[in-house]
Amino acid sequence: MKLKNEHFWLLIFAVNFASFQLVQDYIRPQYAGDSNLIRYFLGVAPNFFPAVGIPSLFMVLLPILFSGNLSSRFILKRHLTSNLISVTGLVCWEVLQFTGKLVFDWHDILWTILGAILFHIIWALSLKINIPYIGKK
Repeated sequence: MKLKNEHFWLLIFAVNFASFQLVQDYIRPQYAGDSNLIRYFLGVAPNFFPAVGIPSLFMVLLPILFSGNLSSRFILKRHLTSNLISVTGLVCWEVLQFTGKLVFDWHDILWTILGAILFHIIWALSLKINIPYIGKK
């Protein structure tokens, strides 16, 4: 049985969403160790996981939300559009933290970009393992 395109991307989203929640709600608050490396990764994980997960969700939502109104070029390039929307939103959120009482961190932006690169690698690999890339229903 082949994995459907939508199911594949929703699975990627679900794994990243669950990982984000696990780190944000359970692991980070309860970590009491002395490892700076683990603290660093727990600090950037809430940016990395959404940078992979959000474009995965957009891979499914964009054709549904804009069906009939999209050019075939947009459908074929939706991985880039999804990634661009995600990275723009996540980086803007990080920059907005300058204005509030939250903490701005360049490392969060770096790991957002690394997450976007990982999403693109997953997309490229999905083409190689023959997960159908269907744009229109």
